[in-house]
Amino acid sequence: MAENKLLQNRNILIIALILIVLFAVLLYSIYRQRLLKNDKQILLLEQDALRIQMNPHFVFNALNSIKLYVINNDQKNAVFYLNKFSKLIRKILESSNVKEVTLGEELKTMNLYMSIENIRFSNAIIYTEDISEYLNVETIKIPPLILQPFLENAIWHGLSSKKGEKKVQLSIHKQVKEFIQIDIEDNGIGREAAFRIKSNKTLNRKSIGIDLTKERLKNFSIQFEKEYSLIYTDLIDEKGKVKGTKVSLKIPLV
Repeated sequence: MAENKLLQNRNILIIALILIVLFAVLLYSIYRQRLLKNDKQILLLEQDALRIQMNPHFVFNALNSIKLYVINNDQKNAVFYLNKFSKLIRKILESSNVKEVTLGEELKTMNLYMSIENIRFSNAIIYTEDISEYLNVETIKIPPLILQPFLENAIWHGLSSKKGEKKVQLSIHKQVKEFIQIDIEDNGIGREAAFRIKSNKTLNRKSIGIDLTKERLKNFSIQFEKEYSLIYTDLIDEKGKVKGTKVSLKIPLV
């Protein structure tokens, strides 16, 4: 009897161990499936974001603007901006293969982007950067091309319909230890006026770019267990009139 009981208990233990192993394998399989699904979603987001940055209208308009320098026999500027354009395209293509870049690389890419977009405004947009001296832009990592949609919005929603002086300023500082804050400020027509103009257009590519950027920021922030924040502020002068828009983006650090 005692031997039968012992044998029965051993069989029960073996069965229990097998069930535990099978359950562990099942849990690991589910975990792997979720990881693969998440990686696939992130890859699709990055590919969609690349398609937004590489929009045919942007490429066509940029080359068309450079062509005008050739037509006007301005060889120096034609070569200068064609060189910038080729560097920008190369950086955009390179960014499709990486999940993160240094803040320094992102700023270089944004400088190229602003230079190319500015051609269509006869270089009338004054673009400035205010980077805190306490930040090491070569060690801080952010998703590639994350700032482009916000700069694009500042140009095409805020400044394209504005008369007179046009300004865009990008400021970066560390608000607290775990975050950097990036502010993009323009002296454009403001969100309300821009929305009225935008509502009369059928193309909504800019909003798509912002939506994709939010998803990318969300995925980027998950690894830090800290959430990013995005705040739009209407800038008002002392007379209560709109004097521009500020976008404040808070991104977690390692």
